[in-house]
Amino acid sequence: MPGVGPATAKALAMRELRTLGDALLFLPRRYEDRRHPQSIDQCSLGRTTVLKGVVRASSTQGRWGKVYRLVLEDDTGVIDCLWFRFKKAYLAGFKPGDPVYVVGEVSRSKKGAFQLVHPDIFQASDVGPDHASIGRVIPVYPQLEGVRPGSLRRIMKALLAQVADKVVDPLFGFLPAELYPLPAGRALEIAHEPPFEACERDLDPDEADWRLSLAVNELFYYEMGLALNRRKRAEVEARALRATGELGNRFLDGLGFELTPGQKKAVSEIKADMARTVPMARLLAGDVGTGKTAVACAAACAAIEAGAQVAFMAPTEVLARQHLATMKKLLEPHGVNLVLATGSLDAKERRQAREAAELGAQMVVGTHALISEGFEFKDLGLVIIDEQHRFGVEQRLVLTGKGESPHLLVLSATPIPRTLALAISGHMDISDLPEKPNKRPPVATYAVEHAGRRQAVDAITRALHQEEQVYVVCPLVEPSEHIDAKDVISTHRGLDAYFPEVEVGLLHGRMESAEQQEVLERFRRGLCRILVSTTVVEVGVDVAGATLMVILGAERFGLSQLHQLRGRVGRGDKPGSCYLVAGSKAGDLAHRRMEVLCSTNDGLVVAEADLSLRGPGEALGARQAGLPPFKVADWARDGELTIELRSWIEQELAKDPEMQKSPLKPLGEECLRRWGRRLGLVKAG
Repeated sequence: MPGVGPATAKALAMRELRTLGDALLFLPRRYEDRRHPQSIDQCSLGRTTVLKGVVRASSTQGRWGKVYRLVLEDDTGVIDCLWFRFKKAYLAGFKPGDPVYVVGEVSRSKKGAFQLVHPDIFQASDVGPDHASIGRVIPVYPQLEGVRPGSLRRIMKALLAQVADKVVDPLFGFLPAELYPLPAGRALEIAHEPPFEACERDLDPDEADWRLSLAVNELFYYEMGLALNRRKRAEVEARALRATGELGNRFLDGLGFELTPGQKKAVSEIKADMARTVPMARLLAGDVGTGKTAVACAAACAAIEAGAQVAFMAPTEVLARQHLATMKKLLEPHGVNLVLATGSLDAKERRQAREAAELGAQMVVGTHALISEGFEFKDLGLVIIDEQHRFGVEQRLVLTGKGESPHLLVLSATPIPRTLALAISGHMDISDLPEKPNKRPPVATYAVEHAGRRQAVDAITRALHQEEQVYVVCPLVEPSEHIDAKDVISTHRGLDAYFPEVEVGLLHGRMESAEQQEVLERFRRGLCRILVSTTVVEVGVDVAGATLMVILGAERFGLSQLHQLRGRVGRGDKPGSCYLVAGSKAGDLAHRRMEVLCSTNDGLVVAEADLSLRGPGEALGARQAGLPPFKVADWARDGELTIELRSWIEQELAKDPEMQKSPLKPLGEECLRRWGRRLGLVKAG
């Protein structure tokens, strides 16, 4: 594109602006209204202002002439314009008596008078109807390192001229005007180049009609893709897994406690789904300690009793082995045969795991090894994926592809706020676990400033004196030149020297699997009293003797992740406590997040706060969690619109199921172009 050289293209690519579509949806964050010059007496502090006046005087100031001062005058007063970095020959071209325009932000001088620092200045004779900076609304884009704001505006202007009138929008006129007020091409034009007659609403990126149209455009095609996906799934015949309930009842009787109402409802929903000939796609969501594992085991029992195999995939080997140990205790007494499949197994063990799966092992627990080429099942009927946000959609498809349309159950370690539930419910049913089986006392949580980090060391000392165990979690594995944060290598070395009387263990994802398991086993048995770790202990690691969690550099973790980490302590007879130690450069947002955790142990409250503070993309991990990478639409703000859009789509699909007529035909073609591969509606390649 003209005006975009290699350096600019690279800078744009750093913000994932690689195509014309990417650039068109890189929208202004605010606007500067430069349509009407103001008089000097109308200046407001902090506002960008356009002034028209006459140069009364101009010269360099100071002993070394390092400041250039121009005095602007109009009928209402005078104001100083100052430049500290300037080309003298250029500014000297504005002579006393010259009529000029200046544009800049109003500030106060040390003496309290209004002034403009580094304003733009133009000869009045050069300002006409098509001037680039005066007499129009100027879009202000998010900062792009390596691209000047003026250059970016010129690129966008050229792009609009080339593309905007060619944007075909079959949605305009199909949806009601209050939901879709502008065609996409016109919406983009107004967003990037507001017309002279634009009203205040047009210049509000949160409320403008152009934003509504662009957001609904994204939401509609995504929702249409989900509708087609649901229809495609309904057309696939799955094996109905109808169990007598004998194995499941034995499992439940052997638990030693009664399921909560939420668990009972979830088990009932899952069994009903699996008894149908449509493949189940259900998300099981719940807070720390709500008993997702028990529900997953009950689902596995139903599938196994119906004669099918179960695959359980976890994101890490630590977690896979923890699940295997737990499930062996719960299921082996009832005759269920379990097999482990992970990447760290030696050649003989891998071959044995593959053979067991091929011969019909009832339940295979593993990591990504389950989706490796050559790993096959005899009769896979149920796939359970733990911590599903850590897996991509493609990985999920590979595992379900190893059976004849198996049923799918995915587990989320955090409760789902309503806005995110709206997003996910388009392609998955949701079972929520609101209660905990046993009333553990809440984990007492303390926010500690970097300067007061000695408090955490004192807490460790107290825990050790009481014969308790401690987790210390760091964001990094080893020191980094680029990131100012604690790492496990140096932290382990320091604690090992400070507490020589106890064993201090080290755990991180780069260690060999056998070494990880040895460290964890020593910690479980109480031989290791302090475990310095990365977030590999975030979920699933269960050590009853651990009562204290110290998280260093806590501002580098999301709220839900911190909530998961503190859920590792207080799982035995003694209550747990957690110290969130801030890094040296933690800002206000980090402290607000830590205050949330100190004020509540309710996972849903934490998830809602995470959503509002960081946005849905980071709160769940957008793409892996099933949330689409929207450019304009935002689930927290626009999620409610999906209810109306789904209704429109279902009504129209009922009229034209094959999408062969207008208006559905062009809408369906555009939907497949955007979402066909991502949603599995068309094959990749």
